Amino acid sequence: MKLGVFANIRKDQVRKCLPAFLKWLDERKIDVVIGRELVKRFQIGGGSADIVDEELIAEKSDFVISMGGDGTVLSAARFVGRTEKPILGVNLGGLGFLTEVSLEDLYPSLEKFLAGEYSIAQRMVLEAEIHGQPDSQTYFAMNDVVIDRGSSPRVIRVDVSIDGEYFNTYVADGVIVSTPLGSTAYSLAAWGPIVVPTLESIILNPICPHALTVRPTVISSGSRIVLRVQLDDSKAMLSIDGQENIEMPSGTSIQVKKSDFYLHFVIFEDSNFFDRLRKKLQWGSLPRK
Repeated sequence: MKLGVFANIRKDQVRKCLPAFLKWLDERKIDVVIGRELVKRFQIGGGSADIVDEELIAEKSDFVISMGGDGTVLSAARFVGRTEKPILGVNLGGLGFLTEVSLEDLYPSLEKFLAGEYSIAQRMVLEAEIHGQPDSQTYFAMNDVVIDRGSSPRVIRVDVSIDGEYFNTYVADGVIVSTPLGSTAYSLAAWGPIVVPTLESIILNPICPHALTVRPTVISSGSRIVLRVQLDDSKAMLSIDGQENIEMPSGTSIQVKKSDFYLHFVIFEDSNFFDRLRKKLQWGSLPRK
């Protein structure tokens, strides 16, 4: 077994825990693949680990460990992509909704992992393709694809069609196209529905729409959504999981659909989505003394 290690280089906790973590793996004869940037940033010895460029970590590994928070999981997912290597998220502070274990539970959880006491959860991915530019580009999102007004103070108009049929024109700050996994991220903050991540669907959610009758819509995961930006002199922004941001000229369109590959996550027996909602998002908590 080879474990690839991604870590958030901006977190001090990584500097403190990573050397001990690598030593723990080495003592158990676990092969490790680690990125050059991480080794350089923290000036740690690679030991017996394979040191490669970050984009090669998933390709060279059997499993990927993400050490940081939700943003680190999203970054790791970008590199994992079509390799579909399972990701184990370790939370080093903050919300960590997408992570599976805390730093305090890291070693007991890894003992379970090495003993084969885990399951693999499959999660859908969105594919976004930009049209209307000289070179069309394709991006993949674990959480969401977002078109918004960027730095402009004005609302934007986004024409939306689903499976070739006109659906609506949103006059709003933007539009979120979300996976079920992403329903607890930006879409939730924009009053979108919470969707159980095992359910394959796509959430279409306007951001601050200038209409009382516009609400989030849940559609089939097999649908193809085309969003066309209507703008005058301004430019909108396209965001992919909050990780990549692309300027969208007027008239540009984006096709969003379910990708033909999945992301996979290591989960343990006590992992429960509803329990996570209650504990990490305070779901259902009442303001009682």
